[in-house]
Formats: sequence, C-alpha cells, structure tokens
Amino acid sequence: MGNDQAEQEWSGVEDAPGPFPPQNPASLRGHRQQTERRLIVGGFGLMFLVGGALIWHFYSAGAVLMAWFFLAGGVALFSGLYLILKLMERWTRNEE
Repeated sequence: MGNDQAEQEWSGVEDAPGPFPPQNPASLRGHRQQTERRLIVGGFGLMFLVGGALIWHFYSAGAVLMAWFFLAGGVALFSGLYLILKLMERWTRNEE
C-alpha cells in the first residue's frame, strides 16, 4: 500500500526540469524575478565582504571605508538602472 502512494507522488518527476518544477508561466516569471534578486544581492554582498576583506588585508581600514563608499555609489547607480528597466518592463507589459 505504501509503494502505490509513493509511485503516485513521484510519477512524472523524472521529466521535471529542476528540483521545483513550475506549474504555470506566472510561477516561471516569479521564479525568474526571485533568482535575479538573489543573484544581484549575492553579487554585491560578495563584492562588499570579500573585496573589503582583501583591501583591509593589503592596505588598511581607511582604504576599506573608501572602497565601501565607492561600492555604495556603484550599487546606487546599478539600482537606479535596474529600477528604470523594471519600470519600462512593467509599462510595456501593461500595454500588451
């Protein structure tokens, strides 16, 4: 009895594209947006932490503060561009 239930739960799983296959296009869009956000935050987090640690090791704490200041400016610039592109995407999606 237990094997039949397990077979029903896992039927079709080998055809799935990934660990959590999306069920409809809306979930694909949501998954893409969530993945984008995670990659962006992770990338900037790595730049701040690893870059800051390397600068601290080779230079000094003052150099780290200056580097974080410039990295924060880069994050602000990137965030502004990302926001503009997201607004353009939403605007074009509403016109369709």
